[in-house]
Amino acid sequence: MSGPQWLHDFVLRDRWVLAVAGTHGKTTTAGMATWILEACGYKPGFVIGGVPGNFEVSARLGESLFFVIEADEYDCAFFDKRSKFVHYCPRTLILNNLEFDHADIFDDLKAIQKQFHHLVRIVPGQGRIIWPENDINLKQTMALGCWSEQELVGEQGHWQAKKLTTDASEWEVWLDGEKVGDVKWGLVGEHNMHNGLMAIAATRHVWRHAR
Repeated sequence: MSGPQWLHDFVLRDRWVLAVAGTHGKTTTAGMATWILEACGYKPGFVIGGVPGNFEVSARLGESLFFVIEADEYDCAFFDKRSKFVHYCPRTLILNNLEFDHADIFDDLKAIQKQFHHLVRIVPGQGRIIWPENDINLKQTMALGCWSEQELVGEQGHWQAKKLTTDASEWEVWLDGEKVGDVKWGLVGEHNMHNGLMAIAATRHVWRHAR
């Protein structure tokens, strides 16, 4: 049994999994989503590929239904060549971005897109997938088939981030044409603003269930 399969069978099976997948920003975005849920009092479990700044560990079981996981597309083991994330069965899925990576196991971008398509297909119909509307590689992947709810992030999407400072340390959160929040934090860069917006969108889906 591979590690990802063990995680599914003994930890994730009965949990609401929020998975963060993509080529870049998985650790940061998963840490943000975990902290948002923690700050809301949900005490989620998590497995993250680094130690988030607001926690002292990279993994914990948690005390609630919710579990945040960094969902990697690398293969599980020598006897299981599927991507790790196909074992995680998320109800809420962030697809942060998609580029060619892991040339040691993938021949080309299409091979990675195939694995991401498998991930998309295991999200239940009433689950939700959040992804950036301007990512052509993800757009091609989603066109292969998806029967889950989707929320798009970007200028033409459901969610937008509108920066107020040149370094993106202050920005507004917009949903469906309405301003719903302000962010002022110690992080800088539009990449972090993007990661933060994805985390906000995903945790809102969890919150709507939790309440």
